[in-house]
Amino acid sequence: MRITYGCCSDRGDVRTENQDRVLALSGEVEGKEAGLFVLADGMGGLEYGSSVSTYITDEFLKWWEEDFPQMAHAGKCEKEEIRELLEQEIWDINQAVLAFRKRENCRSGSTISILFVYGDDYYIVNMGDSRVYIVQDGRLRRLTEDQSMVAQLVREGKLTEAQAKHSKQNHILTMCIGMFEIPKNFYTEGKVKSNDSFLLCSDGLYNVLSEEKIFCTLTQGELKPQERAELLRKMIEPGMAKDNVSDIVVEIMK
Repeated sequence: MRITYGCCSDRGDVRTENQDRVLALSGEVEGKEAGLFVLADGMGGLEYGSSVSTYITDEFLKWWEEDFPQMAHAGKCEKEEIRELLEQEIWDINQAVLAFRKRENCRSGSTISILFVYGDDYYIVNMGDSRVYIVQDGRLRRLTEDQSMVAQLVREGKLTEAQAKHSKQNHILTMCIGMFEIPKNFYTEGKVKSNDSFLLCSDGLYNVLSEEKIFCTLTQGELKPQERAELLRKMIEPGMAKDNVSDIVVEIMK
C-alpha cells in the first residue's frame, strides 16, 4: 500500500491571521504502512487560537514519533487499542488547553479532525465542525458529524441543510478542544480500498464549495494530491474566502 498526500492552508481573503494548522505524515511502522493527518481550526482572540492549534499538531507529531511506535512495537495494535490511544491523546491535549485558558484568563480552543491509516484500516476522531470526507466506490461521503448548534438542529429536523447554511448560529460549536472538562468526540473507523481519497478540511473550505465541486476536484484527471489540495483553494472565488481555508488530500494505492 502507498499513501500520498498534499496540504494547503492560508488565512483566506479577509482574516489577518491564519489560525488553522495541518499535520501530514506517512511511513512504515512495524512492517505496515501508516499515515497520520491532523487539521486543527483554532479559535480565540489575539494569538490564542493559533497557539492552541499549533499545540495540537505539535503534540500529535510527538504521538507519531513516540507513542504509537512504542505501542506497535509492543504488539498493541488491535482496533480498540488504537482508538484508546488516539482518544487518550485528545484527553491530554484538552486538559492542557483548559489549563492554558485558566492561566491566561482567555477564551481559546480548536476543532480537531484526525485521520489515522494503519495497514488496511482507517480511524477518524473529530471534534467541532472541521470535516473528513472520503471518495470511495465512485462517490463522496462525509465521514464526520459536525458538533455545532446548526448541525444539531438539522439532525433534530428543526432546520434544513439549506437553512443551516445561512443561519446566524452557523459558527456556534457544541464541542471542541478546550470547551469542557470531558471532551466528547465523534469516532468512526473503516477499511481502506485502492484508489480511496480522503479530504480533511476546515469550515472555511466546505462552507464555500459545494460537495459537487469537491467531488469533481478530488476525481479530476491525473492530478497529484498536492495539486488537488491547492486547486480546492483556488476554486474559491476571489473575496469569498471569509475565513481561514485549510485542507489535506490523502490518496491510497494498494
